[in-house]
This record gives sequence, C-alpha cells and structure tokens, in this order.
Amino acid sequence: MMNLLYVTNLKENALSFSAVEALLVLKQVGLEEIVFLQTTPDFMESKGSILREKWSAKLSDLGVKSRVLTEEVLSLPGILNAAKKEEVSLIVVNLDRKTNNPSRSSLIKNLIKSSSIPILVIDDSKQVPTAEGKGLFGHIVFATDWSPASAMALSYLFDFKEIMGELDIVNVIKGKLTLREMRELKERLAHTRKMCLDETIDAESHIYAGKTSEEIITASKDYRATLIVLGAVSEKPFLKEIFTGSSSCRVAEEAEVPVLCVP
Repeated sequence: MMNLLYVTNLKENALSFSAVEALLVLKQVGLEEIVFLQTTPDFMESKGSILREKWSAKLSDLGVKSRVLTEEVLSLPGILNAAKKEEVSLIVVNLDRKTNNPSRSSLIKNLIKSSSIPILVIDDSKQVPTAEGKGLFGHIVFATDWSPASAMALSYLFDFKEIMGELDIVNVIKGKLTLREMRELKERLAHTRKMCLDETIDAESHIYAGKTSEEIITASKDYRATLIVLGAVSEKPFLKEIFTGSSSCRVAEEAEVPVLCVP
C-alpha cells in the first residue's frame, strides 16, 4: 500500500494533469491514494472543478482514490504535519515558478532538509514524463557518493525495480585523484552496478568531474533521464567530493526533469 501527498499552490487553470499522470505508474507498486494539499479553498467547491469532476473520475477509473486538503499558505510545518497525519510514503511538490517568489526555493530546500519522507520535486512549466510505458521511472540518473544517505536512496530505488527502465549510476569528483583513489572509485562503482544487476536492474556507471549539482544535471541531459534520484544529504563523502544537502537542493531547483530526494 502506498499513499502520496501532492503539494501545490498552482491555480486550477495552471495545474496540468500530466504531472499527476506521470505518477500513476506507481500504481504498479501499490499506489492507492493521492492526497492533494493546495492553497485555493474554492478549488473543489466551484461547479465544474477540474479536479473534482474530471481528475477524480480519471483517478477513480484507474483505481486510485483522491482527496483534497487546503491551506491558506503552504508552510513547512503544515506540509510535514499533513504528511504525518495522512501517513504518506512520498511527498510530491509542484510549486509555481512563474511568480519568482523566493519562498518557493526556501520551502523546497527546507522540505529536503527536514522531511523524513522522500521528496519528489516536479515542475508543470517543464516537461514531465507521462505514465506511458515506465514513464517517470523509464530512465533514472542515480547520483551517489556512497554516504549513508546515498545508500538509503539506492535501497529505496530497489523497491521500484518492477517499474524501472534504465539506471545510470553517477559519481562526481573534484580535482585529480591518485591512482589508488581512482582504482577504489572504479571498484565502488562496479560494486554498486553489480548490486543493481543482482536486482535485475539494467545499470551502467559513470564518473563526472566538476561542481556536483552542475555535473548531475549534465548527466541527466547526457542520458536523457526522466528522473534524478539522490540522497538528501551526505555526512561522510567518499574521496574528495563534498556532496552536501545544498547540492541536493540546487539539483531539485535547476534540473529539467523531476528530482527525487531520499532522506
């Protein structure tokens, strides 16, 4: 059983069903209900409401229940309290980018740093993969530094192996490595790839060099990723790379595809 909280401040005329549709692949791994948390109290009350009369019907036809919760203003405590009360296993965040409101970046950053529940950041203004085929999980870039957070993210990914397509494992380094360090790095990548292959996941591994967030985004473009997955924060980075919580936030903010941050 899997329930998710879909957080949005987009108005009815700006909210696209395609972003919701991309999540329906999760039905194959137990998705039963989507709880919408949004900021327009009359969204479900007005006659002809898209979500109530069309979206709800579409989701129901697919065997997914839906409900709506409302807040005057989205806040970190409000989102975390709703997620706890509804006992969700995933928080999806789709916030208005066009307003250039700095609170958007702040809210996403604080959610990634504070939530004990994985955060999936999507954006209606960018292309969101549809549920056709494997959709959102069709081609994943998994960024790792072998920290506890990265290990949790990989373990979390294994729960979705039934709906996963290809997986590219990426590690980003800074500066030059010694021959020993490079050998150790390649061994770690090979071991991680073998773990994925043992789970019947089609995986390859890659080394990038440069600024962490920029290189992860570059990798997502190189391999035409439909989703980026990474640990929310790292405590003990491997070798010379410093894969911090701020890197996770920058990737979530700047990537052209959805980003899943696992605590």
